[in-house]
Amino acid sequence: MVSHIDHDHIGGAALLLNDASLDLELGDIWFNAPVPAGPKLRGVAEGQRLAELLVATSRDLPWNVAMGGQWLCSSPEQRCPRIDPRRGLKVTVVSPSLKKLKALFARWDKELAKLRAKTREVVEPVPLLRGRPSLEDLAASKTAVDKALPNGSSIALLVEYKKKSVLLAADAHPDLLVEELRALADSRQVKLPWNVDVFKLPHHGSRANVTTELLNVVRAKHYVVSTNNAQFGHPDAEALARVICAGNQPTIWFNYATKQNLSWNHPVRQAQYGYTCRYPSALAGGVRVEL
Repeated sequence: MVSHIDHDHIGGAALLLNDASLDLELGDIWFNAPVPAGPKLRGVAEGQRLAELLVATSRDLPWNVAMGGQWLCSSPEQRCPRIDPRRGLKVTVVSPSLKKLKALFARWDKELAKLRAKTREVVEPVPLLRGRPSLEDLAASKTAVDKALPNGSSIALLVEYKKKSVLLAADAHPDLLVEELRALADSRQVKLPWNVDVFKLPHHGSRANVTTELLNVVRAKHYVVSTNNAQFGHPDAEALARVICAGNQPTIWFNYATKQNLSWNHPVRQAQYGYTCRYPSALAGGVRVEL
């Protein structure tokens, strides 16, 4: 699955598919692009190249087969569509909506150009927590909500197997996640907040995507933060404060042991708020959450 066209989510996908020496066998590729997504489209960003690869007749790559070749999205006619790719595995699409997807496609070339420029930007990581307001004040602070069109087109999934569940939020907009999860909970008669085992936080833990309203709708035992802080300084302190103050004594998993990420591994603060932090071992990158 390629969630959307941001460089940090799609970066290697086109290169991977274009390398014939790998001789890859793929059951299905989940990715949303305009239709027809053929060679007439112009652009140089990864999203453009991937769309062109997927429709190249010489490759005959499987593209959104699970949805009958249509976009993976929630629409008024089919709210939160469910895909069952493997026996016992349930995958429910909770983002994007058809409306947000069409909003991106209407400005496809312009957004690709903007994203190409954005990948060259570097944002200094935010200062560490020392001397900052309390976590309660940070959690309650008013922050802007993400409105970026590419992020709004993110494919976000609720993945369930047996009695375990994982919410993979990509860079999805919080308002849509709230709307779709509420609708899904209503259809399944699930009491809110919806408790999942793992919640991969949207937009790498951005304060514009991890909102109090979202955490009132979905809670987790384990929260995953995927970032090395290098480009935009995520995760934001406000976002993690909201996660911690939502309760549930969460475990927060960081896939990089950077100085900024390690600042949350504060014994006094952890004892006060009842949360735990996990980081990669010194010998291996990434983290593995076992349920």
